[in-house]
Amino acid sequence: MVNLRFMGGTQEVGRNAVLVETNGSNVLLDYGVKIGDKPQFPGHIRAKDVDGIIVSHAHLDHSGGVPQFYLRGEKPLFATSVTTGLMRILIRDMIKLSGYYLPFDNIEFGRMLKQSRDLAYGEKVKMKNIEFNLLDAGHIPGSAMVELTTGGKRVLYTGDMNTDTTRLCQGAKIPRKRFDAIVIESTYANKDHPDRKKLELEFVDAIKTVIHDKGKVLVPAFAVGRSQEMLSIMYSHKLKAKRVVDGMARAVNRVYMENPNFMRTPKSFAKTINSTHEMTGWRDRRNAIRRSDVIVAPSGMLQGGTAMFYTEKLALREENAIFLVSFQVPGTGGAKLMETGFFTIKEMDVEVKAKVRHFDFSSHCGRSSLEAFIRGVKGKPDVYIVHGEPENCESLAQWARDELDVNATAPNEGDEFTV
Repeated sequence: MVNLRFMGGTQEVGRNAVLVETNGSNVLLDYGVKIGDKPQFPGHIRAKDVDGIIVSHAHLDHSGGVPQFYLRGEKPLFATSVTTGLMRILIRDMIKLSGYYLPFDNIEFGRMLKQSRDLAYGEKVKMKNIEFNLLDAGHIPGSAMVELTTGGKRVLYTGDMNTDTTRLCQGAKIPRKRFDAIVIESTYANKDHPDRKKLELEFVDAIKTVIHDKGKVLVPAFAVGRSQEMLSIMYSHKLKAKRVVDGMARAVNRVYMENPNFMRTPKSFAKTINSTHEMTGWRDRRNAIRRSDVIVAPSGMLQGGTAMFYTEKLALREENAIFLVSFQVPGTGGAKLMETGFFTIKEMDVEVKAKVRHFDFSSHCGRSSLEAFIRGVKGKPDVYIVHGEPENCESLAQWARDELDVNATAPNEGDEFTV
């Protein structure tokens, strides 16, 4: 018997969790958090009902709730070394910012880290009656799909994935084995992304135009993955500009540098980081406003972080530019800026004079890629669609039923299915 229990990340983006239950053991695939005024976690799972935890990647919507399984007792935590390194940064920061609302503290977080087992891609692990290995998911460095076998059944959990090659990652490949079930994300199931090469050229040309006109460019970007991707694009296109990076992205840079085997072009990435000036304090930041050409800083949605400081300093001059390179969740500072042209500075809504543009750099599959992935999986697996807005989950499930004649479902929280 193999049972899939969907505890979070269903009909939504955030707080992913799937419990794989068998006759001999149970393994938890991700246990994330949805960050808001008050953190939201997946449905409750008793720690004693979990024999081990596999984290697909370090983004908090997949990893942020894991420490609560270490209030007492021990259980192995499996992930790549990059994911473990990034979890150290992200979860520690979450505890610092939201500790009052969390069911765990640094003590449980420390216990969790002591139980972590770093895995390479393809390294096989046997845990009681379950065998599994991690495959490159192409989403961010160290991100993984989970291939899991138990009771004669094979299940694929994609986590977040991208089949397009980026500056940091090789695109995910469709595994060549037959699967009985796949659990797949659907973040962009209703949208295709623009051609990557053209988008890179547009981005770099737009920066050149601003610099030529004596302006400065702020690139608000996620600390994990997107900041490094933007810096790598500028370096690869030989952009002649003084580039600086700030915020949590600096610590992420170090994790990537320490794990070259998980980078697509480690030598080029090292040159990228070594040619970029890292901010180390407020004097540095004030100098950067005067002397740099391009500033890359979190947060990617202008909801805090050092990007807020730079926005205040650059937004009111029309020769400058703010280039948003991430999805902007409705209600965030970045979404407000895109929609209205206004930004809140010192508790006042101010009209932004700087040029504002959005570039759709995504680390997720678009619609065509998701459909091609499902179509390419051998056998006739049951398909479970998660990690998307309700219309995205439902439409991809409907497509799979209509086009491939497979059992395809967009589960709700708490739904259980036998493979």
